[in-house]
Amino acid sequence: MSSDNQSPILSQDDLDFWEKNGYVVAKKAVSEQNATRAAQAIWDFLEMDPENPDTWYPDPPRPSIMVEIYQNQALWDNRQAFRVHQAFSQVWNNEKLWVSFDRGSMNPPNRNPEAKQFGLHWDTNVDKRPISFGVQGVLYLTDTAENQGAFQCVPGFHNTIEDWLDSLPEGEDPRRQDLHALGSKCIPAEIGDLIIWRTALPHGAS
Repeated sequence: MSSDNQSPILSQDDLDFWEKNGYVVAKKAVSEQNATRAAQAIWDFLEMDPENPDTWYPDPPRPSIMVEIYQNQALWDNRQAFRVHQAFSQVWNNEKLWVSFDRGSMNPPNRNPEAKQFGLHWDTNVDKRPISFGVQGVLYLTDTAENQGAFQCVPGFHNTIEDWLDSLPEGEDPRRQDLHALGSKCIPAEIGDLIIWRTALPHGAS
């Protein structure tokens, strides 16, 4: 793990934003070169051409935006990047972390003007109290504007989730509520930026 840049990736302002909003953008967590290599690995795995949008929409369609690529060296280089580890260490306040073993994703622009908005979800147990602390992350491999996706969440919901859960009528499933109505927001970021969020935030692709 390279440690060529020892300055904290998250400033105090970033950490204050994290406490308030439950997510944070760690800028330049990996180099543009490393991000580009990972993106190319995903294109190659999918047998798609980044310069030819007609290849992005296979028939039959892919069942999910997730890409089951795991062992490619380009992904390992990013998993083990010093600044990625540093950002997660700061939000956990602990440097002794396991490297997660996750996959890629590819979500091209939707050509259907009537397509429904992606739903939001949790990847944690919201039925058990107190809601446990956990974090997740997504590394942007291309510059992504707010109107392009790729990630959305409900900022700050970790501060009110238990009160909201208590307000639901008995028997209501929190996962079947209109979670977008809670104030979902698309999060833009640049190539190489890492978005980290608390698992208590409803979130999803966008």
